[in-house]
Amino acid sequence: MVYAKEVRKVLWITLLLNISVAAAKIVYGFITNALSMKADGFHSLFDGASNVIGLTGIWLSAKPPDGRHHYGHKKFETMATIGIATLLFLTCIEILKGAFENILNPRPLEVTELSFGIMVFTMGVNIFVTAYEGRRGRALKSDFLIADAKHTMSDLITSAAVLVSLVATKMGFPVIDSVAAFFIAVMIGRLGYEIVREASDVLVDASPLTGDDLARVLKVASSVEGVRECHNVRVRGRNDAIHVDCHVLVSSRMSMADAHEIASRVEERIKTEMPEVVDVVVHLEPGE
Repeated sequence: MVYAKEVRKVLWITLLLNISVAAAKIVYGFITNALSMKADGFHSLFDGASNVIGLTGIWLSAKPPDGRHHYGHKKFETMATIGIATLLFLTCIEILKGAFENILNPRPLEVTELSFGIMVFTMGVNIFVTAYEGRRGRALKSDFLIADAKHTMSDLITSAAVLVSLVATKMGFPVIDSVAAFFIAVMIGRLGYEIVREASDVLVDASPLTGDDLARVLKVASSVEGVRECHNVRVRGRNDAIHVDCHVLVSSRMSMADAHEIASRVEERIKTEMPEVVDVVVHLEPGE
């Protein structure tokens, strides 16, 4: 519950900031007919929409295990990250459509000092949101917050592209506005692909532990008194909710009660040494 509360707090803060940023860019983009600024504004608006998706996903993922969901509801948060990627792909399509229309039917673009002021202000807000959300996501081991921080980072990159297009338009090259919109669309599409790829690893049970982290499970289990060997370690789940299966060899002369006690100590030791592990299944084997 503490995890869900902290993630929701971060999402509410970023939601309010994203809405204010989106409103400023969209309204002024329509007033000045700046295609790249409007595209960037809708990108920011989808940042806010992704926060709403996240709040829903976190609420669902915080539910305890039940009769149908024996391993809990954590993957609902991962599914919410797929929702972010879907919004990104939709944004990408809309921006490309607008860019093509602007090339075929150019419209006058007004660039003022306020245009630059709004973009600099929104970039400052995005820098704060990216740093804050990314830091809290890593601290809480939240896949959604980390994905959403990357989403906002793309907003920062696109805002930089908008600034370049405004400067180019001011110098007499309005076509750069459409070029910047194409660039923004490509960046957004690429980010959506990365989010889908990372979320898919969780949904298909790819191991969240590799290399030294995976070897650490073997080391911790083998350190329990009475364990002769630990092997066949399998890991799945999310970074904040890892499930471990392993085989442990104990003396064949040991009673069932003593062997069970060793298995319980292995489970307890792994959870203590690795707090991100929420469940450990130990398969006992006789060995000499």
